[in-house]
Amino acid sequence: MSVGRGWRRFFRISRDGQSARRDVDDEIAFHLAMREEKLRRLGASPTDAEAQARARFGDPGPVRDECVTIDQRYAREVRVMEWIESVWSDLRYAFRTLRRMPAFTLVATLTLALGIGATTAMFTLVDEILLRPLPYPNADRIVRLIQSYPEIGLATWGISQANIALYRDGATDFESFAGYRTNGMTLAAGGRAERVDAALVTADFFHVLGVDPARGRPFTRDEDTKGNNSVAILSDAFWRSRFAGRIDAIGSTIDLDGSPIRVIGVMPSGFAFPTAGTQVWLPMGLDPSRQFGFTNVGIARLKPGVSVEHARRQTTAIMWDWARRGPNVARSKSVDPARTHMATIVGPLQEAMTKRTARPLIVLLAAVGLILLIAIANVATLLSSRAAIRQREIGLRAALGATGSRVIRQLLTESVALALLGAAAGVAMAFAAVRVFTNSRLVALPRLHEVHVDGRVLAVTLAISVLSGVLFGLLPALQSVRARTTGELTMRETAQRSVRRLNSGLVVAQLALSVILLIAAGLMLESFQRLTAVNLGFRPEGITSIALPLPSKYNSASTANPFFATILEQVRAVPGVRSAALAWGLPFEGESNYDGFLVGDRPAPSSGAEGQTYQIGVSPGYFATMGIPLLFGRDVSASDDTTSVPIALIDESIAKRYWKGPDALGKRIRTTGDTTWLTIVGVVGAIHDGDATRLPAPHLYVSLAQSGSQRVSLAIRADMDGAGAVRSVRSTISRLDSAIPLDGVRTLGSVVGDSLATKRLTEILLAAFAAVAVLLAAVGIYGVMSLSVANRRREFGVRLAVGAEPRALVRLVLREGAIVAAAGIGIGVIGALVATRWMASLLYDVSPTDPVVFVTLSALLAAVAVASCFVPALRASRSDPLVALRAD
Repeated sequence: MSVGRGWRRFFRISRDGQSARRDVDDEIAFHLAMREEKLRRLGASPTDAEAQARARFGDPGPVRDECVTIDQRYAREVRVMEWIESVWSDLRYAFRTLRRMPAFTLVATLTLALGIGATTAMFTLVDEILLRPLPYPNADRIVRLIQSYPEIGLATWGISQANIALYRDGATDFESFAGYRTNGMTLAAGGRAERVDAALVTADFFHVLGVDPARGRPFTRDEDTKGNNSVAILSDAFWRSRFAGRIDAIGSTIDLDGSPIRVIGVMPSGFAFPTAGTQVWLPMGLDPSRQFGFTNVGIARLKPGVSVEHARRQTTAIMWDWARRGPNVARSKSVDPARTHMATIVGPLQEAMTKRTARPLIVLLAAVGLILLIAIANVATLLSSRAAIRQREIGLRAALGATGSRVIRQLLTESVALALLGAAAGVAMAFAAVRVFTNSRLVALPRLHEVHVDGRVLAVTLAISVLSGVLFGLLPALQSVRARTTGELTMRETAQRSVRRLNSGLVVAQLALSVILLIAAGLMLESFQRLTAVNLGFRPEGITSIALPLPSKYNSASTANPFFATILEQVRAVPGVRSAALAWGLPFEGESNYDGFLVGDRPAPSSGAEGQTYQIGVSPGYFATMGIPLLFGRDVSASDDTTSVPIALIDESIAKRYWKGPDALGKRIRTTGDTTWLTIVGVVGAIHDGDATRLPAPHLYVSLAQSGSQRVSLAIRADMDGAGAVRSVRSTISRLDSAIPLDGVRTLGSVVGDSLATKRLTEILLAAFAAVAVLLAAVGIYGVMSLSVANRRREFGVRLAVGAEPRALVRLVLREGAIVAAAGIGIGVIGALVATRWMASLLYDVSPTDPVVFVTLSALLAAVAVASCFVPALRASRSDPLVALRAD
């Protein structure tokens, strides 16, 4: 064995363990032989030389294992480096290739950017809002509690303070329980008054969420009692804006609703519950004896291992027991588990927060998924056309020894490189879209303040991009390799036929997906138009709502009523103001009371099925200002005050249920939360309040001067110069009492519009996605027909040479395009019939298979598809036979 052989073995790279082991054994044998030879030259016998050599070398086993391990590790490193170098080399070649075709690269990149960018932006919303857990410890154990009484038409309603105390003290499934409700309050500081978003919470509110104040302390049970609750915890943003982040804010006092409130804590930055704009948290001042006022929401932290269903059964049993022992014994005896569906609804807090927006978001995510698929099909069409052009290059590669797999890898690398370019542009679009979303006042989504593009979203985008690159590059690559295997003489014709078939299939897929998206958008648009055309029962146009939270000095009728009269008198005198009125709250503002009611000439319901109604206190002139028709009787008058007989007006739904219209006048009615009987003096039209998709709920109107309130809304109906009138009204109110904040000014139309924000967002985005889909489909069919005409120019030239009319060629190309369009639209209509049933719950007064929408939009897309074929058809009719024949 020579030294040269040993060096050759030293540099040999083993590919498997057995080969390395053999090499090591040979190497050890080589060294032993060298050692034996040296010992023999020194005079040792062959037997002694072998024994001494083996003794000096030691046990070869560990040496062999170590060498094999080193060899395998080295081999892996070499393979990885070879793979990286190979991929990098392919990528550099791919980018050089794309750079040589700027038009193709630009079109494909923009197409992919639309699909990837829209998908990334929508996935960001879905991920942050629906998929990620709430930012609280063990958030999966936090649940929300409300109540349901479906027998009397209350699918959901809140819980009273008595319920909060019962659940807190009686439910053993919870580690902690709390209740809350949102509330606007007036902050007085520096001679100015402004509204702040506040939440009234019970003592364990922060304990349930598992978040403590970053500074200071949470509330105690003692502070959550009536009369002891003059403390507050501030949000981080409020603390920084009002106290410049000073630590001495803890212990200081702020003026809220005319009362001094001591600051005891500041929440961490980013904490935002129950709403993103909550600035101050105050103790509710829990009163367990308060049976009514179902305006609170409960939240609880389940004990480990307790299921949501078990908590529901336990709290429902507590609710039934409370109802049996309630103040209305005649009613509560009927609360029998076998006879009622009254229940406590317990569900994960995250699900409750996102329930209304989950389906629209998923529909939009599915829509952008269709956009991405259309973009992939579009780029695949472009690549397929390019592949036919590159047959000579691919054939040359094969002639030089490139295998089919090597060619496919290179082509896939090019498509992935193209996808990465599209991803880069798409991510930039997604960043911009998310910024627009989060800063837009038109978008009303939960947890929107948490939405941002982060590493997780980018990782998903990268995966989608690579997968997209493989998808739209695979078919053209396989097509290229198959064409390479055909003979040289038949290669071109075979490739052209293959390209035409593949591209036609891709265009059919694009059209089918576009039809689904277009019909879905059309149904949403039709639904939204019908929803906005619903007669609300009042006229919000031209009405401005100004919230007037009154200082505590107006907490009695003797001070509030004169002030109400003065406001109305002076506001109505403002130039441009046609009418004005005061009310507890205007429709869709959510300030009405919701309670049961009893009528005086009927026996009290024994089954607990008394009617439920919204109750609103209104001033004289309210119905005229709101545009609510007075059907019978009279309006509230200035004389309906605390010294006169309590009066009420009811809407026509109550009047029809118990009386025959005018017969209701003079009858008595009262709410179950009050013992005062009201005399009905008028009947007005029914209105929608809060949800235009449902039938109008019963309304009971009482005199504001008789009922009183420290929180009212001023409704003014102004002439054309509404803005100028509103400015004058604000000045008038400020002059009357500067302690009233005037930042709660909205048009009633915008208030109604906010209730439709999610539907409007879904409709706008679906319409935009449908427009993009139609555009991509049109581009796709145009490209296919153009390529087909270019490849068949010899055929067209011959046809013209033998006497064919140019118009015949136009008809031929249009007919072929129409066949492709018909196939795609037919498949798309079938897909839409299946897909749109899934979105039936998002539609209002529109069938998910509405024939008008299906036929109209299918015809529209067919027209677009045929129009896209018109230019290639004209090009075919103008083929020059001589030029075509010479070119071949």
